[in-house]
Amino acid sequence: MNLRSRLAFVRVLPAILLASLACGAEKSSSSASGETQTSADSMGAPPADARATPIRTTRNLRESSALAMSHDQVGVMFTINDSGNDPILFAIDTAGADRGAWTIQKAKNVDWEALAIGPCATKSAAECVYIGDVGDNDAHHPSRTIYRLAEPTARDASFSGSAGAEHISFTYPDGPHDVEAMYVAGTGDMFLITKRALPASARRLRPALVFRVPAGAWASKKNLVADLVDSLSIIPGSAPFRTITDASLSPDRRRVAVRTYSQLFVYVADSMTGRINPSMSPAICNLVPLGEAQGEGVTWLAASGRFAFSSEGRGAPLHLANCPVPP
Repeated sequence: MNLRSRLAFVRVLPAILLASLACGAEKSSSSASGETQTSADSMGAPPADARATPIRTTRNLRESSALAMSHDQVGVMFTINDSGNDPILFAIDTAGADRGAWTIQKAKNVDWEALAIGPCATKSAAECVYIGDVGDNDAHHPSRTIYRLAEPTARDASFSGSAGAEHISFTYPDGPHDVEAMYVAGTGDMFLITKRALPASARRLRPALVFRVPAGAWASKKNLVADLVDSLSIIPGSAPFRTITDASLSPDRRRVAVRTYSQLFVYVADSMTGRINPSMSPAICNLVPLGEAQGEGVTWLAASGRFAFSSEGRGAPLHLANCPVPP
């Protein structure tokens, strides 16, 4: 999304979301997806114990497009800016404090949109940060890139460093996709979830697609094609602002949180493979009460269902809140 479009989006989003909720209170005719519009209750339960925490940094963190909580450094999470910005990995904590920044050497931020923490290799105890240069608003990039680097140690607001990263490039089997959501399983497999509406026919939309890039890709690095392994119950485009902007695997690897601009869907996952269980319905949380300008990032603070949410926009706060999770 270019700057002019983003500014316009931020100005009108809260009003449009509230309007869509009001309209949703009444039943209406079938939508383009072939589904019946449901009541505002279908937005899900509101978040509990929510609070906004200012991010206290003077750095150029203005378009936080993803979040990833460290498994080893208590309270520390990482974030990134999206397209048009420098290739920098930022660290903050749950109190909103600046915990350092690292320029990724020999990397380019074409459209950084996804971030995850996962093992550096299969059966490895070391943790790595995965950065997904996978955004593609117009679905025209023939290939996309994922960077991987050893998780840096958080510092303080005065620290700026650099870090090396390896990378892989891959394609999708059915052509380009716009993706902003990625998580990494305990096996090291990388899962990517499509963002936007995908037409299935003249009157129906497809569910969000889930692709997998296997951990072994880091060894081969050539002619990589992601596998289409699943689809979700979320149908992008079936409701206002129902486009997928981030995903996060829980610390116990038993659930996957998938967010849109206005909702959080929490799915049960296989803790061994990272695959989402399609037979169990997700728990849904209504994020509109958080009042985000343009909700983009999500990460788990606790497996019990406490999350951190980030939004694009200079000075946008970090939101911490509880949302329901499936048993």
